[in-house]
Amino acid sequence: MSGTWGFGLDTLRREPYLRAIVAVAASNRIGPLYLVGGYLRDLLLGRSRARCADLDLVVWGEPERFGRELVDSLEGSLVRLDQETVRAVIRSVDVIVQIDISRPKGETIEDDLAARDFTVNALAVRLDTPNPPSLIDPTGGLNDLKEKRLRAIVPSAFDCDPLRLIRAVRLAAELDLTIEEVTRRWIIERASLLETVAGERLRDELFRILDTVPAAPWIEQLDVLRLLKVLVPEAEALKSVPASTPHRLPLWEHSLQTLWSVELLLAHLEQLFPEHAPWLRERLDREIEAGVSETAILKLLALLHDVGKPETRSVQPDGRVRFLGHEQAGLPILAGLCDRLRLGRSATSLVAGIEQHHLRPIHLSSATTVTARAQYRFFREADDAVPLVLLHSWADLRATFGGETEALVRHQVFLREAFRFYRTEFLTSQVKPILRGDDLIETFNIAPGPFLGFILDRLQEAQATGLITSREEALAYAQEHLESWRQFFETSPASRHAGRKPLTSASAFVRQKRARE
Repeated sequence: MSGTWGFGLDTLRREPYLRAIVAVAASNRIGPLYLVGGYLRDLLLGRSRARCADLDLVVWGEPERFGRELVDSLEGSLVRLDQETVRAVIRSVDVIVQIDISRPKGETIEDDLAARDFTVNALAVRLDTPNPPSLIDPTGGLNDLKEKRLRAIVPSAFDCDPLRLIRAVRLAAELDLTIEEVTRRWIIERASLLETVAGERLRDELFRILDTVPAAPWIEQLDVLRLLKVLVPEAEALKSVPASTPHRLPLWEHSLQTLWSVELLLAHLEQLFPEHAPWLRERLDREIEAGVSETAILKLLALLHDVGKPETRSVQPDGRVRFLGHEQAGLPILAGLCDRLRLGRSATSLVAGIEQHHLRPIHLSSATTVTARAQYRFFREADDAVPLVLLHSWADLRATFGGETEALVRHQVFLREAFRFYRTEFLTSQVKPILRGDDLIETFNIAPGPFLGFILDRLQEAQATGLITSREEALAYAQEHLESWRQFFETSPASRHAGRKPLTSASAFVRQKRARE
């Protein structure tokens, strides 16, 4: 940040929505009218939000009246947030703009700013005068921006809204600020207040932290500030489990190292998986639901993938420490977290898929022979979570052994082939099967139902593994195996679920969540 930090009229005139706001205010004689908070702060920092902009206005007139005039001019919609605040929402093809309009808290704009959370947000500029605007900064926020410091205005700011406890970490992460020492002490003293905050609000802040690059140091900050054990209490049990072979670190340190390994993986994706990096980037950037990206889910599970280990730890007669079934034990624990954070079905399903299957790539790559059939069945059962499970396994293995070990190099070779097989063979067999149900019904007189699904799954497996490559080969293969498939289907209860997504503990806890909804 350089220069004198002057805030000239020319800067405001380059902001199209501010120009529109000023024009509406002038035509309707609204005033005084102030731009306050984060949008102004980001202008001072030279940060722009290409896809989404949030503006905060303080007006001495009637917020709803001004809001209606604004949305009429900008072709938006108006939502009442509370008695004192309305939100104007303007959508276009390229951008979504939210403009919150509220009455002042206090008699003056300085009173209003003093009631805000952090000094860097307690900045204002008046919009409704012809004079060049000057920055109103009663709490020293401009200097804190220069010094890259996050400072709460008063300790009661956290009492008024405990979400500010985690928001402090999120702002520091996004703006590259250091939380000032007195503010840190206030946060630690009030950490337990975070329990009173609604899950939706906690989710939004947590996932914004996870989306920062890197997120790992800020997750560690949450732990140091005693917020993580309130936000994600499931992580606390990890701190009681010591290191055991083959892990070089105690369980909590291993979990943090796995998160750091994910950060390393994401930074070097093009070097590690050059053929698949563009496709993986597109997947990782995908927003599963509002504010929840696949990257953030991958980071969350890096931290919590071993959450089932504390309750499954056992010591064998030979002294070996085992955690048998820890991935299954972790499912209900993570289901509780997803429910508390109000994650939707898609995100919950992805969390479950990573947790349940996170060991399978490591087991497959360590086998003497990895068959296409074994890979296919792993892909079918892990479903949409496959890419994240494969990436997670790299981070998990690296955290386990540390550095560029021979085991990690071998696993990396396996992952490259696994990504190739998944993209070129498995996905093709699911999207463009050689034979469809109608073909089997017509050719073999098979009635629609579970058995038909069972046969289709066997044919998709044969297609993905290269046993059949044409319609003629597929029909001959079906003819050859039809009777044995029928006998197996009729005598094996487990086969009744074939042809559908397998009924796993992961899918079961997603169904339980749906029932609660």
